[in-house]
Amino acid sequence: MGRARNFGLGWIKDILYTSNDTYSYEGMEMNLRDVGVGLIFFLGANLAQAVYTININQVGPDVVMSGSGSINTSSFSSVGLIGPCLLGDGFIGTNALCIGSDTNGDWYPGALSPGISLPSIVPTAGSSSSGPNVFLLGTELYLPENYVSASPIVNQTTFAGTTLAAIGLNVGTQTLFVPSGDEIIINVGLAPPAAPASIPTLGEYALLGLSSLLAILGMVAMRRQRG
Repeated sequence: MGRARNFGLGWIKDILYTSNDTYSYEGMEMNLRDVGVGLIFFLGANLAQAVYTININQVGPDVVMSGSGSINTSSFSSVGLIGPCLLGDGFIGTNALCIGSDTNGDWYPGALSPGISLPSIVPTAGSSSSGPNVFLLGTELYLPENYVSASPIVNQTTFAGTTLAAIGLNVGTQTLFVPSGDEIIINVGLAPPAAPASIPTLGEYALLGLSSLLAILGMVAMRRQRG
């Protein structure tokens, strides 16, 4: 008790082992290191890419296009400000989709892979909209003016008095990718998915991992004492 102990691996070793231990401190360090590395990979594997989702559905007599999510733009840059949604209430065109109420957007040329594919569309302007605009045109992406990477986007455009079939929209899903690996998902004619079952968050995974590690160390200590 006469010397100070550092809180960390050295402190754990002092608690679990004495000078008569048959297991070396080096072996203990290796075991702890292996467990730590495993936890890091386990936690890292559960980090998901960000997603911006557009749901286009028939809602009564109207078609409603709703967007929500975020996009990480840290790995690619805008080349300027352009007014892609000049009508101000969004629209759908041949291989083009604009949702939201803004008329200006930051331009990211060639950011989409693959490009949006809406080949049979009857060009249709929105009748009302809300939120910042997101515009997809072929492989080009336009985001709200001065968009901050990974910040949330919520927007909507309504096409009054029409149907998915009249606009030329086919039921299905398209998934587009941006250079950061984030996804832009377009769901047509599909009801929004039910809320997923509650799963542990990253913080909860970390807590579970730490609890498991402490339990293992506790059992090792008890076995050492009984031996």
